[in-house]
Amino acid sequence: MDNGGEFVNERLIEYCLSRGIELIRSRPYRKNDQAWIEQKNGSVVRKLPGYRRFEGLAAGRAITRLYGASRLFGHFFEP
Repeated sequence: MDNGGEFVNERLIEYCLSRGIELIRSRPYRKNDQAWIEQKNGSVVRKLPGYRRFEGLAAGRAITRLYGASRLFGHFFEP
């Protein structure tokens, strides 16, 4: 798991504890530990909708639909 405070919060901890999921952190100063995640963040998560900040339920729903379609395209048509 990423060590960033924006990711680790009470809600995530409660969710994992209630489902028996163990949270482990990446090793500090080992940037290659997160290479696959960072690659996905750069190529999909940030590039697809753009780099602006989206707020509100309507934006969240639209981005969810966008990622859903993108996921199918990426899994079935891209190498």
